[in-house]
Amino acid sequence: MIIVVGENVADLIPAGDGLLRVALGGGPANTAVAAARLGGAVGFAARFGADAFADQFRTRLTDAGVDLSAARMVDAPSSVAVAAVDGAGVARYDFWLDGAADFSATDLATDLPEPSPGDILHVGSLAAYWPPGADAIEAWLARWRDRCTVTFDVNLRPVVLDRYPDALDRLERLIRLAHIVKASDEDVAHAHPGSDFAQVAAAWLGRGPELVMLTHGGDGASAHTARRPTVLVGAPRIVVADTIGAGDAAMAALLVQLAARGRHAVRADLDHALRYVCATAAVACTRPGAYAPGPDEVATMLGAN
Repeated sequence: MIIVVGENVADLIPAGDGLLRVALGGGPANTAVAAARLGGAVGFAARFGADAFADQFRTRLTDAGVDLSAARMVDAPSSVAVAAVDGAGVARYDFWLDGAADFSATDLATDLPEPSPGDILHVGSLAAYWPPGADAIEAWLARWRDRCTVTFDVNLRPVVLDRYPDALDRLERLIRLAHIVKASDEDVAHAHPGSDFAQVAAAWLGRGPELVMLTHGGDGASAHTARRPTVLVGAPRIVVADTIGAGDAAMAALLVQLAARGRHAVRADLDHALRYVCATAAVACTRPGAYAPGPDEVATMLGAN
């Protein structure tokens, strides 16, 4: 099973005439939904708030086939983000997180599930950095790393760096715990301003991961390992609605391949893995909001490119 740990976020997106529309999101929740839609067996360990957003989050996840047996409800509001989308469809976010259900609980460690050997444990985005929950998640990964596959989506937001000066220290610790690391160009630039992306990937590989996948927006994605040349696959040409959730869809595509084929097989055919990742992200970009593509849509995109 793929066990995703992290947050739900209600994204408020401009809808014209001064109006905002609600798009259900949150990086880990988007990833869980997308992985389930692609056919993965997915569980989501999360804290739901006591508000109307929480009911919508639950419905979204269960409708996609995500197992919520490890999720809990707490007496706190849901996380909210106000999104601004530029002319190229790229979104920027202003987060409202203080006291939110995803991060306020101090007893998260007692609720994190006990995985089975061979499960994939996936973390990323705000929940990976925001204490006190982030402390419990880090300890959970350390406990189970030797019996499971740990995947980490860096997804480093400016709000995290602004609030927690030690976030980069936690980033380094999580990289050491992960078998697979995924990051965008933007994540790398936030973590190591001015650094060459490939050199950062090589440095991360030296800390323990066996694969680093970098996404490059419209330029596709690259896969970096310690003993093989870098593999780069270009992105399909599409008409972009927006890029909301594209990175999460890319992560989901990698997760379902890891679950279906195993780490060794994915590393052995990185070109195949990246083409599937890029096709999934491309489909997500053709629809507004954090759209989760189905396998037929991804197959069609692959066939057209």
